[in-house]
Amino acid sequence: MKESKLRQAIGFIIDMVFAGILWLLCSLPVVTLGPATTALYYTIVKNVRHDRGELAKVFFTGLRRNFRQSFPMWLFYLGLLALAALDIYGYSHMGLERGRQLSALGGMLLIPVALSFPWMFAYISRFENSFAGSLRFVAYLCFRHIGRSLLLLLELLAFLAIAWLIPYLLPIIPGPFALLMSLQIEPVFRTFTLDRNEDRDEWYNE
Repeated sequence: MKESKLRQAIGFIIDMVFAGILWLLCSLPVVTLGPATTALYYTIVKNVRHDRGELAKVFFTGLRRNFRQSFPMWLFYLGLLALAALDIYGYSHMGLERGRQLSALGGMLLIPVALSFPWMFAYISRFENSFAGSLRFVAYLCFRHIGRSLLLLLELLAFLAIAWLIPYLLPIIPGPFALLMSLQIEPVFRTFTLDRNEDRDEWYNE
């Protein structure tokens, strides 16, 4: 029994690391980071947490199935990040007063991007919606569950800090962080997908 549980725990860890490596490889072009993040969440929830299908197959199914939604959304996020970067650049190359104005604008752009990022690509892995509809609904989730949003933001910042300070851990940490975030996100999503008559969520069984 103990050996079986140990084997399960080791398999669980290996699966998380493998999912993170797939995410890293598919994120290398940068423009595919959004779809890769959607596929990572899809895989962590479906395969690692609920043991549905083979991990690599689940990952690439999630990547392919949600690419049409996740790719343009990520380009939109990249555009906002680029504007914020230009504002920060302006802060360091312009006069003090003008620089402060640009820095404030950059901060205003970064806040919604950072708060909504964990929700958005997890949401796309679960639901189909229009581009504008996804933005509206995720904005609602961010403010309706502001406590969870702030916790997710802290987790995202912790991930970025570890990746920056200890880059050789980058292949290892995406899976555990996606798992950690799913513990905050899935209870919210289940309120929209749970069968009212039975304690089950059919999405996990697709």
